[in-house]
Amino acid sequence: TTLDYEEIAKDEDIKAAFLVTPASTHYEIAKLFLEQGKHLLVEKPLTMNVKEAFDLARIAKENKVILMVGHIYCFHPAIQYLRKLIKSRKLGKVFYGIAIRIGLGPIRQDASCTWDLATHDIAILDYLFNNMPIYVTATATTFLQRDRNIYDYAYIHLEYPEMQFAITTSWYAAEKIRSWYIATSKYLIKFDDMNKEWPLSIYQSNVEKIMKEELIKKQSEIYKGKLYMPRIEKEEPLIKQVEHFINCIRFNKEPLTNASQAIRVISILEAVEESIKKGKKVELKNYDIE
Repeated sequence: TTLDYEEIAKDEDIKAAFLVTPASTHYEIAKLFLEQGKHLLVEKPLTMNVKEAFDLARIAKENKVILMVGHIYCFHPAIQYLRKLIKSRKLGKVFYGIAIRIGLGPIRQDASCTWDLATHDIAILDYLFNNMPIYVTATATTFLQRDRNIYDYAYIHLEYPEMQFAITTSWYAAEKIRSWYIATSKYLIKFDDMNKEWPLSIYQSNVEKIMKEELIKKQSEIYKGKLYMPRIEKEEPLIKQVEHFINCIRFNKEPLTNASQAIRVISILEAVEESIKKGKKVELKNYDIE
């Protein structure tokens, strides 16, 4: 047994590893493991900037090893169910979404709540809609660690070609909330990760019918219709994630949460940081990811 990660990386009997260290250390440690030919599952975010993420992707490809990122919500049964609904186009046109991810701790010392918490929601968006936002507008504040300039609260607004999405996140709040709200032309949807029995609530909406008539005159007739709460399998996302990693190694498959997805997520997070610092809307850079 050893606590020396360099010794572990150079151990020829070890073929794969799960990197769960502070985000600021990911690049250097992951680089060493990949160069030693180790398959690697890295906790989110993969790195703290796009340049380093591209570099890790290159090293993994050159050494013919699996590089997977711990975007764990992509393995959440309720999120996977929601993705199937979106892909089926049964939900109608998506208008907007809101994500609230707040709670009391853990408070990080090496990364802001944007990188620690909002990463989850940005990865979920990528998984659900397979699309990049065009513009990012963000605001944030620091009040617990001013000396480190670590953001304790952030609001992020993402503009996609045909929808809007907002994320509110903080690690200093009285209640732990992990909720999503999506409004479409046919349904009103809520995902509540704190509700382990019934995480998804799907309400029918008659707004599409009203819109075809006179919306202003008939707005009092808009209502939430029948409620559908699908039975979601109680599978632990972490276990599903690890099983997927093992299968990718065993069958030489590209991971669901691969380096390309990580680069897309990190590019949005970089735009968030830029928007906060400049105090204005930022256009997303177009990276050649593949």
